[in-house]
Formats: sequence, C-alpha cells, structure tokens
Amino acid sequence: MTERDQRLTFVVLWVFAIFNYIYGDIGMVFSIFVHPEELVRLRQGLGSGGMSDTFFLGGAILMEVAFATMLMSWIARLGVARWANILAGVLFTLVMAVITFARGIPALNYYSFCGVIEIVTTAYIGWRAWNWRPSAA
Repeated sequence: MTERDQRLTFVVLWVFAIFNYIYGDIGMVFSIFVHPEELVRLRQGLGSGGMSDTFFLGGAILMEVAFATMLMSWIARLGVARWANILAGVLFTLVMAVITFARGIPALNYYSFCGVIEIVTTAYIGWRAWNWRPSAA
C-alpha cells in the first residue's frame, strides 16, 4: 500500500467515525420529539454544572480535533500525521467509552450502538496509526 493509500484510508476512517457521531447526535435530537421527558434529562445533565455553553464549546473543540486529524492525515508529514492519528484515536476512544459506559452496560438503542461503532473505529484508527510505517516504495 502506498503512502497516499495509507493517508486516504485514515481520511475515510475519520469520515466514517464523524458520520456516526453526527447520526447519533441527530438521533438524540429527534428522540426528544418522541420522548419529551428526554429533554428534562438532557437539561439536568447539561445544567448540573450550570455551564451549558462550556459543555457545547468542549464538544465543538473535540469534534474539531477529528476534523483537523482528518486534514492532517492527508497533508502533514508522515510522523505528524501518524502521531495525530494515534493521539486522536486514543482520545476519541476514551471519551466515547466514558460517555457510552459511564453508567455500566448501556441500554441497547441507536445511541449506544453508534457509540460502540465509534469506539471500535477510533481504536482501530489508533492501532493502525501505531503500526503505520513508511512504505518501501
């Protein structure tokens, strides 16, 4: 596999992970229309620290890391791209593992399903980046 093929693989993996994040979050918004009590639970979770803007800012920064890593996978030097993928892969795996499993085994629903897919994908990104070496070609 050429270096460009390796880089493109990381870009595609990040796109796959990001689409899963988006789908899970959009599903959560639509579930509020079906189950209005979810809005109360969400507000309690966000309001517990009284800093919902900070919560959303943290989420935006986290997602920006995924976007930047996707870009760096394609344009950065190999060493930078490799370490960006290792660090971002580990970060996203840990964050989603905490979100998904913080209260034990989650209910089987769309959000936990997407969470598990995201964990597997970002763990694979980190593992693949760890083993990424310059091609002999």
